[in-house]
Amino acid sequence: MDLEQLVTSVEESGGDDPLDRVEAAAALKDQIEHLADDLLDHFVKAARAAGASWTQIGEALGVTRQAAQQRHGGLVERLVHGLKAGTFKRFTNRARAAVIAAQAAARDRGHATVDTEHILLGLFAHDDGNLAAVALGRLGLDHETVEGLVDQRSPATESHVRGHLPFTPLSKKTLELSLREALRLGHNYIGCEHIVLGLARVGRSGVAGQILSDRGITYDRLEATIRDVLRDSA
Repeated sequence: MDLEQLVTSVEESGGDDPLDRVEAAAALKDQIEHLADDLLDHFVKAARAAGASWTQIGEALGVTRQAAQQRHGGLVERLVHGLKAGTFKRFTNRARAAVIAAQAAARDRGHATVDTEHILLGLFAHDDGNLAAVALGRLGLDHETVEGLVDQRSPATESHVRGHLPFTPLSKKTLELSLREALRLGHNYIGCEHIVLGLARVGRSGVAGQILSDRGITYDRLEATIRDVLRDSA
């Protein structure tokens, strides 16, 4: 795909307003970058499967072993590393804080992995107006209630966990879906509202999805409420 095709794509999807076209171009740029990352990751994984070391892969990429492993260890690993480093500019400050708070929630409960319930808790860690917390509040779910429901389904342990806490496959899927939700809604940023929609997309496979479902919070209801909150805050 050449530049002319990309320009045509933006003009067709962005309408006639110049600023709408800028937003459409920004969203398309992000999508292309994610696809490029996935393309390179595919061949890095193939090299690893063939027995190549991270040192060898780093040399092929012209970077250090550590940089190669951080960059291509997986989408969520890149995401979390980028959030901590402040390099994921399209994530809002609240979204960055929510992902990091999810890790803290898991650690505080003595859990060895970060799962969907921890992400849900993370969305309330700094609930001073973030759209996910506002939308959930309108649907009858507040911080205190969420903590109680999480404790029922995923009780704390007395384990003292240290070091890096890996994300479970479902929590990884949630964060991947948050990127898609932002693009689907035509937003050029990724906020807490996109993360909570990712949780709803994962559904009852995860503890967070079970909590939402049991409270009658479907994906469609949640999306409609988020759209209302967005309109109210505009």
